[in-house]
Amino acid sequence: MRRQGMVMALALALLSPAARVMAQDPMAPGGERVEQLRRQIEDRFAARAQEELGLNDEQFQRLRTTSAQFAAQRRGVEQEERRLRQAMAVQLRPGVAANQDSVARLIDALINVRGAYVDSYRDEMKALASFLDPVQRAQYLILRERLMTLAQEVRAGRRLRADSGAAAGRPAMPLRQRRRQ
Repeated sequence: MRRQGMVMALALALLSPAARVMAQDPMAPGGERVEQLRRQIEDRFAARAQEELGLNDEQFQRLRTTSAQFAAQRRGVEQEERRLRQAMAVQLRPGVAANQDSVARLIDALINVRGAYVDSYRDEMKALASFLDPVQRAQYLILRERLMTLAQEVRAGRRLRADSGAAAGRPAMPLRQRRRQ
């Protein structure tokens, strides 16, 4: 039961704002509750990383600072990607002719945003190399990949539930109501 609660908190914190809105989640993007859950998950993840990587207090604090810096940077990149995808969706509406030049610029911008995301991870690994050894960095990457995989699985499950509710002619049930069932 406790694991289930932690998974739900993780999922909520890591869900993209667009996915939360589409799933009719009452916790709006940038809301206080979302930020609180994000901090809780980051704290738990950091504690787990400290334990599994065998970090001393100085390394732990540097890891938290570095991770927070790059996570904030990636959230900005993710926000820009969402904005670009929304603009692309507007251009590609059925029955409306798309502006070829706009679509070309959006494609280029999306590719650049993806590159910025990868660059962010590369830069973070360089920063981590100043206080973590290669084995610790590899362990950290594996921990983070597990966390991201779990978040994707939870997102996919929520989309599936939302889609199955819509397919059955029911609107997607808000998260708070789903928890009561």
